[in-house]
Amino acid sequence: MQNLTPLEIQKQTFSRALKGYNPDEVRAYLHLVAEEIERLVRENDRLTRDSAVLREDLEDHSNRERILKDTLLSAQKVAEDLTVNARKEAELIVKDAELLSERLIAQAMQRVGDLEKAIQDLKIERRAARNKLQATLDTIQQMVVLDAEEEANEQPLTGLFRQRLQS
Repeated sequence: MQNLTPLEIQKQTFSRALKGYNPDEVRAYLHLVAEEIERLVRENDRLTRDSAVLREDLEDHSNRERILKDTLLSAQKVAEDLTVNARKEAELIVKDAELLSERLIAQAMQRVGDLEKAIQDLKIERRAARNKLQATLDTIQQMVVLDAEEEANEQPLTGLFRQRLQS
């Protein structure tokens, strides 16, 4: 069966026969059929256009969905890479901090050792200075004692002069 248009239906003519159908009823019915087919054709056209628009929308949405999925996957990959890099950087920072702290502790221990040696050297110097001072004090004490003994043994000048005269 070929595609009938509403116009073809309306222009369709039939031969007359005896005791055939009432031509006015046939014409009225054909007119109704033509109007219904016209309505169906218009609706079919509208549905075809709507379907095309919906297909385009669906394709658009599908493309957007694909782009969003790709973007999300890329973002997830970037986030994972950032996390891995951040962990590595944190580990490096911790290692650097540990090395620095070990170096600082070693320097501090060296400084403590140097200070302890300096303290020991100062104690030795103090002991030496004390011994020297004590020796000086002992020497002065001996000189004071000797001076006192000499003073006690000293005779007045007149006594010395007399002693010389007697000799």
